[in-house]
Amino acid sequence: MTSPFDDSFIAWMSEKTFLVVEDMASSRMLESSLLRGLGAKKVVAAVDGADALAKLDGGAARPDIIICDWVMPGIDGMGVLDAAKKRLPGVKVIMVTAKTDLEDVKTAHSHGADGYVAKPFTRDTLVSALKKIQGG
Repeated sequence: MTSPFDDSFIAWMSEKTFLVVEDMASSRMLESSLLRGLGAKKVVAAVDGADALAKLDGGAARPDIIICDWVMPGIDGMGVLDAAKKRLPGVKVIMVTAKTDLEDVKTAHSHGADGYVAKPFTRDTLVSALKKIQGG
């Protein structure tokens, strides 16, 4: 199967480590699978915000890019975003949520989010957010 993406994007994806933070198992598996299908070789999954922070603190995950659900029990996506930006300067975070209010987007960006993808999203939507990070 050939990829519709250029070689530089595929090479970039293969060099990055991703952390997928999603409390819904089916969404977590889908997002991880999408990333692998785009060329990612290193994808770590966290079942919620607390698991994500434990993986960051324990060294189980040293991601370049975090794909993080916003609404989760306990530590939500904004908590993960804030903590990740403090712990890992330079980490890129894409927030994933059904929230589509412009104020939510502004809030995410004011906290340092590097991208925002509304659920349900397509592979192309995810690629668009990743290409913005690649170029930025």
